[in-house]
Amino acid sequence: MVSNFITVDNDVITGYHSGDFEADFTGTAFEGHKRIKVPLEAKIRTGDKIDFYDNWKRKSTIRLIKEGLLSVPEGFKLESDAVVPMTQVERIDAGLEQLPEGSKLVDANIVPKGFKLEDEKIIEMTVEEKLSEGILTREEYNSLIEQSSVAELNRRLVELQTPEVMAEAEIDEAFAAERMDKLKALLAVKKQKGWPLAVEWPSE
Repeated sequence: MVSNFITVDNDVITGYHSGDFEADFTGTAFEGHKRIKVPLEAKIRTGDKIDFYDNWKRKSTIRLIKEGLLSVPEGFKLESDAVVPMTQVERIDAGLEQLPEGSKLVDANIVPKGFKLEDEKIIEMTVEEKLSEGILTREEYNSLIEQSSVAELNRRLVELQTPEVMAEAEIDEAFAAERMDKLKALLAVKKQKGWPLAVEWPSE
């Protein structure tokens, strides 16, 4: 009886066959290999691992990468649900390319706007540096600083109001008094003359 089957060795597909499932492979490249019947419509690639397939349909490259069955090719990166080429900056940062001899930080094709080279790593500038370099306007800078200040205030307030902290304050008067002082100090931050652009934070 004619069957469609594959041969597998060490979880790697070594061949796709159509014929006698019990054929004698002695003395062939498939000797001793495991045999598995597959549907006629299955599209099998020799050299693939058996785990590359789900119901005999080959998994997408993205799924194979996410499952750790394939590696992202050198010079590429996984971004959302696509494999895309690295930028030149990313290739340099990954050690795949070298900065051309004599290159300077201002070379736009080497270090992008808003970034800098530090300890042979390309890192993002601080908002202060971006303002100084004219990358941010004063209005954009002020908006970012304001967002940062509000976020930091909220973070500190949340830390003083977790269930564990509230429970501790219920049973420990000294702790409750200390917590109250910290809350007052934090709320007073918004009354500082420079808020939210210049803030002096109380010790945590």
